This record gives sequence, C-alpha cells and structure tokens, in this order.
Amino acid sequence: MSPCKLLVLVLVLSCGHSHDKDDGHGRDDHAAKSEELPGQSVTIWTDKTELFMEYQALIVGKETGFAAHVTVDANGKPVTAGSATITLTMAGGVPVQAVAKEPANPGIFRPTMTPTKPGKCALEIAITSPQLTDSFAIGPCEVFPNEAAARAALAEEPEVPGRITYLKEQAWKTDFTTVAVAERDLQDGVRATGEIRPVAGKEAQVTAPSAGRVSLVSPAPILGMPVKKDQVLATVSPRVTGGTDRPTMSADLGAAEAEAAAARTELARQERLVAAQAAPPKAVDEAATRVKIAEARLVGARGRLGQFDAGARGTGGGRVFQVRAPADGTLVSIDAASGQGVEEGQTLFTVIDLERVWLVAKVFEADVPKVENARAAWFTIDGYDQPFTVDASNGKLITVGRVVDPQTRTVPVVFEVDNSAGKLRIGNFTKTVIATGSPRKALAVPDAAIVEDGGRSVAFVMVEGESFERRPLRLGIRSNGWTEVLEGVKSGERVVIKGAYEVKLAASSGAVPAHGHAH
Repeated sequence: MSPCKLLVLVLVLSCGHSHDKDDGHGRDDHAAKSEELPGQSVTIWTDKTELFMEYQALIVGKETGFAAHVTVDANGKPVTAGSATITLTMAGGVPVQAVAKEPANPGIFRPTMTPTKPGKCALEIAITSPQLTDSFAIGPCEVFPNEAAARAALAEEPEVPGRITYLKEQAWKTDFTTVAVAERDLQDGVRATGEIRPVAGKEAQVTAPSAGRVSLVSPAPILGMPVKKDQVLATVSPRVTGGTDRPTMSADLGAAEAEAAAARTELARQERLVAAQAAPPKAVDEAATRVKIAEARLVGARGRLGQFDAGARGTGGGRVFQVRAPADGTLVSIDAASGQGVEEGQTLFTVIDLERVWLVAKVFEADVPKVENARAAWFTIDGYDQPFTVDASNGKLITVGRVVDPQTRTVPVVFEVDNSAGKLRIGNFTKTVIATGSPRKALAVPDAAIVEDGGRSVAFVMVEGESFERRPLRLGIRSNGWTEVLEGVKSGERVVIKGAYEVKLAASSGAVPAHGHAH
C-alpha cells in the first residue's frame, strides 16, 4: 500500500475492551479474563474505507480468529457483502491465506487461520465487495511458539481513563461519520442574518387582462414547473356586460366612424358658408374642433378593438383572452382556479427567474465598513449539511446599502448568487458570513464536529475503531463551515462529525455497552 493511501494506523496490544463471549462453560470474558490470551487491534483508514480489526495472539498450532469490521468511510455504513482475505507472510516464507467468503454479520468478516511455525511475519487483508474493493497492510507481526511466549511478549495494557466505548454495531445503526483533522484555508468574516430573494426585475405577476371567468390550460400548470416566455397558462372569457365584449366594441367603433364622418361633412359645409360670407369665420373653427374630437374617439375605438383581437382567439362572442408567461422562469404561485371569476388586473400567476437569486444579508451598522469591498461570502440554510459559497466563480456583490434600518440598525448587503442547481428558494432564511481579510492556513475541524458539553466546546476523537476521547477545544475563526482549532486536537486525528451526540450520550451513561460480536 502506498504511503498516501494509508492515512492513519493505530495498533493497540490490549484485551481491555475485548467483546464479550461465552467460553463454553457459562463464563463470559470478564469471568475468564485471566485465561484469555492478549488481544490486538488495528484501525486503518484509506481514502474510501475504515478497517477496525481485532485478533488474539498468533500461536503455532492454535486457531486464530479475526474480526474485521469494514465501514464505507463516505457514509459510515457497514460493508454487507463480499469476501475478506487475510494473508500471513512469514519472513522468507510462502504466504498463507485465510478467506471469509461472506460477512458473518453485516460489516464483520471472520476469517480464521492456524499458523504452523514461529517467527516474524507480516499481515495484510483484502476486501472484495460490490460496495468497494480495498486492501490494507496491517504491518509487522509475530507467530509465537506457545501461549507462555505470547503472554510474555504481549503484556496487557491498562485501560486509559476517560475513554468512551461506542461499538461499530451502534454506529452502523445511526448516521455516523468521521473526518481527519487537517489544515485548511480559512478566512475571517462578519456574521449576519440573511434571506434569499428574487433578482430585481426577474419576478413577474401575471394579471387578468379583463374581468371574466378563468380557464386553466390542459395539462394544468403545476407549482414549481418551468415556463417559457409566451407560454399560455390560462384563458379568460370576458364578461358580456360592461362594454368589454367584441360586439359592443364593434358597435362603438361603428358609432365613432359615423360621428367622424358627420363631423367632416359639417366642416365642409361650414367652409362653403364662410366662403360665401353666409356664416362667421368662427363657425369653421368650431366644426374643425368637432372633427378632431370625433376622430380621436374613432382612434380609441379602433385601438380597443385591436387590443381585444390581438389577445383573443376564437370567433364571434366566443373570443377569450390568452394569459401568457411574460418571461422564462419558474411558476411559483397559482392564484386562480378553473371556473373562477376574476376582475381586471387581478393576479393569476407569479413567475420568477430562479437561475440567479439575491442573498440579502442584514449587516449591523458597526460592521458595514468591513464589508464595503467584500468579494466573497458563505451561508447556511436549515436542511443542508454543507454551506453555500459566494465567490467570483458563481456570484458577485451587487450593493452595500446606503440607508440604516432604524428598527434593526442594519444595512442590506446584496450578493447575486448562481442557483442553477435549484437548491435556493425564495424566502430561505440564511446564517451568513461575509468574508473579510485574506485567507490563511490553520488547523480546522468542521463545525459539525463541535459539540457544546458542560458549557464548553468539545470534539469527540476516534482514537481506535470503537474507542473515543472527549477533547475540550480552544477555537479561533470560523470560515465556510470550518472552525480553527488552537488547542484540543492534532493534525491527522479523526473527529466525529455525524453521531457526536450519540457518543456524548455513551460517555454520559458511564456504562459499557453489551458487545455484539466475539473473537
């Protein structure tokens, strides 16, 4: 195995927390502890697997059982199918293998082997499963000629005070994962509450063009569906009263045309009378004014009828208005049902372009100078484990407000954010951090690893596969879901990020849980 693949290796020569078993005479491990051979355990992480394996001393002619607990590191769940192959290689000798063709229990493989000669050796185990394929170099080992030699060489180590036992069988039944402590680029920032809102100009309310009765198109529009510009969402059949139906509009147009023709005829007659000095000149001016008024009414009547015909379909009295989407976007509200009567201007639908949204953070006025040149931010939303990031690759700062809210003493700081994944919803409440200063390297753990216990921030460190320690922490800056740790953990140690509360309960109970498997 390459050095980069083997992240952590823990070897413990101890039987201090061996799993209970019956020895065939009604005695468990605790009753027969003096007769037990020293136990050994090893915990190894690779980039995809966690192996926790327990086994007793290797002795010539004595069958040795291995309990290999195999966990998919990405999700903390057991490997439930496949085989495990143990390879024992003696110094200068031929490798000896033992195979467990399937898990004895979910996540636990139990190969057995009987060494035939003493000496220095090396152990390896390979896992072949539909879930994963991986191999582990367990490291140097020794086959002892007899039990006395094994007991002399493998002295039992005392229990470490404060250790917390949390079995694999318990962890596998919960949402349980760990992560290695490492250095990360962290950046300090200003904290604020925020809200996801539509980009200005990207929200449109679709209203009824006329009073009438609504009919939704078939198939009916569904909340959250994407719509295209000019897509027909519904129709409105105008009421036949109130002068908004087409026959009335046609009659109004005819009356306006007749009125305009009569006004023009009267203007021509007055012009002849004035030319013959049979009427005063002002008679022509008055007739010309009546022509202008009549022609204006005619233009208005033609326009109303033209608008009706442009937005309607059908013939005669069956014409209806088509209600169309004004732009590409997402249908976020439907405010009318088929058959419902509506008034002109009443909202029927709301369409929002959600490809990009605004993050509006409320920053306290004392912190505003720190964020005036901000270029990045991150925020969390309930329901999502990972924070969302705003930077040059997916967003930008739109504005820092110029007016302080007199009630909250905050200023809005607006970022535009890419939402092509569709995870951000209008109205989402956010906990936001606006980045300030320059990034710097620091030892960090995920925020999820930090647990409040007795008024202190602590983390639970996995020191071995089923053994944990409670570590009080001294913390530094928080950045994008990670927190700097000044004291409490070291680089490479594994901290619990899912299931920490369960480990805390196990520590509080003070009881050693019943073990679910035996050597």
